[in-house]
Amino acid sequence: MFLSKLLVGLLFTASGIYAQDTSYCSNNICFAVNIPASSASAGTGDIYFRLSAPTSMSWVALGQGSSMTNSNIFFVYANAAGTNVTLAPRLGVGEKQPSMNATSKVTLLAGSGISKGQMVANVRCSNCNSWKGGSMNFTDPASHWIWAYRNGPAIASDDPAAPLHIHDEYGGLKFNLKSAAGGNSANPFLTYVTPESSSTSTASSPGGPASFGGFPSNYGSVVIAHGVLASLAYVLLFPTGAIAIRMFNFRNLLWFHAWWMVTTYMLALTSLGMAAWLAYWTHNLGSAHAIIGFIVAGCLALQPITGLVHHILYKRRGRPNTATYPHVWWGRAVITLGIINGGLGLRLSNNTKTGEIAYGVIASVMWLVWMGVIVVAAVKTREEKSDESETGEQIIVAQLEKPGSQNGS
Repeated sequence: MFLSKLLVGLLFTASGIYAQDTSYCSNNICFAVNIPASSASAGTGDIYFRLSAPTSMSWVALGQGSSMTNSNIFFVYANAAGTNVTLAPRLGVGEKQPSMNATSKVTLLAGSGISKGQMVANVRCSNCNSWKGGSMNFTDPASHWIWAYRNGPAIASDDPAAPLHIHDEYGGLKFNLKSAAGGNSANPFLTYVTPESSSTSTASSPGGPASFGGFPSNYGSVVIAHGVLASLAYVLLFPTGAIAIRMFNFRNLLWFHAWWMVTTYMLALTSLGMAAWLAYWTHNLGSAHAIIGFIVAGCLALQPITGLVHHILYKRRGRPNTATYPHVWWGRAVITLGIINGGLGLRLSNNTKTGEIAYGVIASVMWLVWMGVIVVAAVKTREEKSDESETGEQIIVAQLEKPGSQNGS
């Protein structure tokens, strides 16, 4: 992740009555929150927050919530003139660009603008205690927030509904709103001084070192590793193992097939473990991608069992049996579902459109080759064994279980 340290400070404004805030800063990016005493007491009313980031960023955002889904997000980017910022309140709707939040009561206050290479937004929100899909307790000592940014040219738009490209970095953080409560200033960040980056306070996270926002520092690496291993298993190795057993005929082929598929399944389980860890941090365990992933991995556990039973029964009877067809068709269906689920994973991770297209093309080509080999092998087997009323599944019997292919097993 792009930030490695977390600063927590209590600052004072020049309002005459001290206004407290809590802030997280690093690498010239800062977020700060203030809860007026009256709002903290009532549980509703105005709250104030500040976002600042370098103008080298296309946009920066701070949101209420623990994940993108059902979050209350505030995007900030340069206006058309390049002299001020545009504040864009939006609602996180899951695996796509956040939608405009027409019910948000937010005001861009004095002190906002673009100066000395920094975009600054001082914001008052009058209904941030609740929004469609969520709510926030103004005295929560560990309130959940999310952040994101994108590097690149300025959006240069006055439209709060302007289209936004996907983030480069994102994460979550926790604000202690009890520490942020106090004061009654109408603009507590007007004379705000950015905290020094060398704070002795850091955020801690269960499970490892914390990056900015409470995600472990290796979070991004785990996301990549999960995607690579899962794609390798479902798109390449599982289909390749299924293709090989229909295209080749050599001694111990069946055991090679078994070793190949079990090894690939171990990769899939490793990816599943990473997925569970990621779901813990992102609260996406209930997403379609996560649910399908666990179902697919669980269903594949039956494959070694049905494969072994098929082999034992065939050696005894010399023909397809009750385990043959479930092994073949169950495997095809579940692996196909795993391939499709990879696309859902790319959407969940907000991958680029190019990445989604590339995955779709490669996965489709591999799947079509696999299906093509099945059809060709079935036709060939029918021609060679027309007296056995062959089906696609019986290729295993005609081509792989014939004498000499099992090394006497």
